[in-house]
Amino acid sequence: MTNSKKLHVLIIPSWYPRFKGDVGGSFFREQGLALHKAGVGVGVVFPQINSLKSLQGLIKLRGVDVSNDDGLKTYRYHFINITPGLHALTQKRRLLIGMKLFERYIKDNGMPDIIHAHSLSNAGLLAKKIHKKYTIPYIVTEHFSGFLRNAVSDNLLAKLKPVVENASKCIAVSHSFKDSLNRQFATNKWSYLPNVVSDKFLQQPLNTTTKANSFTFLSVCFLNANKKIDVLLKAFSIVCEQLENVRLQVGGDGPEKAKLESLAINLNISDKVDFLGSLNRDAVVSNMSNCDAFVSASEFETFGVVIVEALALGKPVIATKCGGPESIMTPSVGYLVDVNSPSLLAEAMILMHAKQDDFDPNTIRSYCKQEFSEESVINRLTCTYNQALNLHE
Repeated sequence: MTNSKKLHVLIIPSWYPRFKGDVGGSFFREQGLALHKAGVGVGVVFPQINSLKSLQGLIKLRGVDVSNDDGLKTYRYHFINITPGLHALTQKRRLLIGMKLFERYIKDNGMPDIIHAHSLSNAGLLAKKIHKKYTIPYIVTEHFSGFLRNAVSDNLLAKLKPVVENASKCIAVSHSFKDSLNRQFATNKWSYLPNVVSDKFLQQPLNTTTKANSFTFLSVCFLNANKKIDVLLKAFSIVCEQLENVRLQVGGDGPEKAKLESLAINLNISDKVDFLGSLNRDAVVSNMSNCDAFVSASEFETFGVVIVEALALGKPVIATKCGGPESIMTPSVGYLVDVNSPSLLAEAMILMHAKQDDFDPNTIRSYCKQEFSEESVINRLTCTYNQALNLHE
């Protein structure tokens, strides 16, 4: 691909923010916006599946919806999932709608040079279908932690193998995830390239105010079993036995929330734990800026977007050795501990409290900027696009 021609990338995500400020799939959007800022022509095609329940009173959200999202041309097709228990039929319908949406996109914007699919199971299958008809090369970035959890069936692996084989490049967002995917697909095609942290976090003024008589730990995640907030609560109860004036804030919502609130009461720490509920992007920035340390207790993570967001705001991090964080963390920015161990997590939290002055916010941010900033990741990503185009030619 010559430098005289502006690169045109089409992003196909498997999930995506449903509104501005939605954190679900926000890193796909932020990567697209970063590409746009870097001078790349970029668009998004997303067949957005909606449940009957979520669309009560909102049936008008059917059909094509085109928007300009801060320069990111975004094409959605809203459709209701009328066969929620029949995955094969839903997938077939998603592919048909995806092709129609793609054809609408190229009618308006011309043919992209390359497609970037995020996750194999939905976006990758659509990218392969487009490739077969139009011979457009595609790359895939995988994010789904099910590959780490051995939660992907042999039948699905067999279905996804041709997607990997036909892709020009395959990207994993951590080193351990790369190794796992190469093993499962019996290939050496997967390479490492991290997710981007939005400049929104790196441009936020650092909050270096120290609170002499209090220390706040923060965790932000979707409250499901994998995030192990129950382990964090048990760890925090140990911390509270040794330290006074500590608080734990938990941002996010999900199926485990009621159970976790009950656990906090049973552990006699409910007066020191704040469940913040679902947070939009601005609220995430605000709460991260005002905490003293960030904690991620997950059992499995392919990357750890919230970890690099905390680092971008100069906050030290405690994370579990669950896949993704091992590619992020260094001794200068925080601690890594084994998964599913309240005692080890508590030990790290107590140590963080004692050693808080050892972690310099500017040093933490500088490291994050070097490794995960838009400029750093987008430079590597555009090189990957050009390599893929050269292979295709």
